[in-house]
Amino acid sequence: MAHGKSQYLRALPLWAAVVPLVTINVCYLLGVALEHLPACIPYFSGCTSVSSTGRIAPESLISKAGLLSSAVVLAFLWHRCAAFLQLGGQTPSRLILLRVFGYLAVLFLALYSVTLGLREDEYRFLRRVGIDGFALSSLFAQVLFIVLYRPMRIDATQKLTRWLIALCIALPLLGIAAPLAKWAGVPRHAANNIVAWNAFVAVSAYYAVVGRIWWHHGFASEFRIMSSGRATSPSE
Repeated sequence: MAHGKSQYLRALPLWAAVVPLVTINVCYLLGVALEHLPACIPYFSGCTSVSSTGRIAPESLISKAGLLSSAVVLAFLWHRCAAFLQLGGQTPSRLILLRVFGYLAVLFLALYSVTLGLREDEYRFLRRVGIDGFALSSLFAQVLFIVLYRPMRIDATQKLTRWLIALCIALPLLGIAAPLAKWAGVPRHAANNIVAWNAFVAVSAYYAVVGRIWWHHGFASEFRIMSSGRATSPSE
């Protein structure tokens, strides 16, 4: 049973990192194959938006399945992040904001996923609220995780913590890059699309790094995090 629980916990950040990114790329490639979308490398050319990968069936079915299931996984992930920090000495009161922003990100992602493909103006507005709310809530939760985790760092996670910081900085920098690209002559829609595609990569990479931090602390196997900052196993 313990082994099964360990595998389940380790799968949370892996799912949050991989499945949404794979979902939008699979939907894009399928859309190109069915001639629903133009062929390009959207991360560099911005020829189509992330949302366009889930507007037409059968891509829309894959998109909703991948993103909605990822929203559920993300809720469990932020719950376990709070549990991880509490094991490291953080009090429940200091984790309230982390939980709030983490769960808000989940709700916004679900809203975006449900309204994806619906063409009426009110759904377009809700979809914009969903994706913007997801981005901002995720960023706040990610920054809070870094702040609360820093006192718990061990030697093996010093570099990983710097990666988390860099990925959080990358998101607002991408936001700044969009108007700069427009000023340089890149079409507005293309600039926005490039930012959105690469923001998905940054958010996904963040969860992969969190999973690696858990591994170094032995958290996936429910090892205790000692006050000295050293992860120990039950056998010690």
